[in-house]
Amino acid sequence: MPQTGSLIVRAFTSNAQLPVSGATVIISSQEEDGRRKVFSIQTTDESGGTAPVQLEAPDKDLSAGPGRPAPFSNYSLVVEHPEYYLATFEKLQVFPGVETVQNVPLVPLPQPAGGDVNAAPVVVTPQPL
Repeated sequence: MPQTGSLIVRAFTSNAQLPVSGATVIISSQEEDGRRKVFSIQTTDESGGTAPVQLEAPDKDLSAGPGRPAPFSNYSLVVEHPEYYLATFEKLQVFPGVETVQNVPLVPLPQPAGGDVNAAPVVVTPQPL
């Protein structure tokens, strides 16, 4: 009988690990037919974290011994925020009865010159001929 483990995502930026709030977090897995099954879509809070998501994991007793199935389930993770590069993770391991925390370092997108995120486009006037 399948058991569950949980997954918490923590998004941050820079070496100081500053939290990134408002990032969209999608947890999914790939089915045998190639389709994706989505388990959770959340937004990170002011501390850069998500609420725990309960995910299926195999019964640990079924993996006791060589040649037995792995004692974990694999999941995929996508974290996106409009000010950062997309972060994707494959084969995240979730173990039964264990709360897993996945740290996600986000890299800021380049800013327009002058630091204005909403800088107006430069209009080039026609050259006199």
